[in-house]
Amino acid sequence: MGMEECVSQAIRVLPERVQTLVAAQCARKAVRIEELRLRTGCPVSLFAGGREWGLSDADGPCVADGAMLRQVVARATEHSLYAAGEQLRNGYCTLPGGHRLGICGSAVMDDGQIRTLTAFSSLNLRVARQLRGCADALFRALWQRPLSMLLIGPPGCGKTTMLRDLIRQLSDRSRFRVGVVDERGELAACLDGVPQFSVGACTDVLTSSSKEAGIYLLLRSMRPDWIALDEISALEDVEALCRASYAGVRFLATAHAQGRADLDKRPVYRALLETGVFSLLAVLSPDRQLTIEGL
Repeated sequence: MGMEECVSQAIRVLPERVQTLVAAQCARKAVRIEELRLRTGCPVSLFAGGREWGLSDADGPCVADGAMLRQVVARATEHSLYAAGEQLRNGYCTLPGGHRLGICGSAVMDDGQIRTLTAFSSLNLRVARQLRGCADALFRALWQRPLSMLLIGPPGCGKTTMLRDLIRQLSDRSRFRVGVVDERGELAACLDGVPQFSVGACTDVLTSSSKEAGIYLLLRSMRPDWIALDEISALEDVEALCRASYAGVRFLATAHAQGRADLDKRPVYRALLETGVFSLLAVLSPDRQLTIEGL
């Protein structure tokens, strides 16, 4: 198994020695790399198949230090920390192809808010993959019943990837206008205003806005048929969804939960169900099995 193109693209921000070690791992093992971790004073590690291990060669372990982390962040931000200030405040940088560099370090605070990060201590390079067709079952369900849908499942099961593909299909195949509130920049992964993932020709993306403010902005400015958002987590999100539903727009959203019973146990999700905004519930299991039911 050679190196996937997405991996080759993602690791361009890494030092040459690390790139060489990753290429060697791909050549020796049939691994589907998900993340690369750089922690000061520790070997650079690779995460794949549910396990993490350090990288080494004949010269010994490839240990990360402060200079290495600064070099990676400089490459990721194209040597302009000022231009990437908003992303650093949020603890990540979006890279070409939709890959994401998570950043930890010393937070510089201003009036209780993180203004930027310095003295980087660890980095997490997440390899992005777009799986076209993974939302076929969801698209067929909405083709028969175009109703608001909530997609739930445990962390890491693929909810965001599936939601992204559903947005693309509704936009390109059904020509619906879809507004995306991409609060964390993971659905479309816009870079300089250009989505790094395909989210459809009839899709409008609002990045780095809160869900509450983003929903109202899209309603006022883009007249969407659908609004999509990732990870409902606060009562403010629920209230915004409820108010916006009176405008006739339909919603696609995700939430962290194991199933309907798990939703009922959590105050925010219980309030969400009580609004009646969502009519369909899609449940994605840890092994990526999908079930769809009415609410």
